Amino acid sequence: MGVRKPDPGEPLFPSLLHEGFGVLTIGWDLGIPIVGGVLGGYALDRWLGTGHIFTLGLLVLGVIGAYYNLSRIIRELDRRDRARKAPPAENEDPES
Repeated sequence: MGVRKPDPGEPLFPSLLHEGFGVLTIGWDLGIPIVGGVLGGYALDRWLGTGHIFTLGLLVLGVIGAYYNLSRIIRELDRRDRARKAPPAENEDPES
């Protein structure tokens, strides 16, 4: 995860707190679809009496969803990093 450089007038603690919450969301974005898929599949299997077919199927869908979320986060971080590294436009003041 790219570290955001604080503005000179911005206190350091809120900047670090913002980055820390960004890291915490990665775990939730991975865990919720997987655990939700397993719990939903288990409930469907119990209700329909179908062994473990829905548990396994929704587990696979949860893993696919979790990795989609992870790839979305990585693409967003890459986009921000490229924008941060891009040279300023010609009509833009480099100090701002």
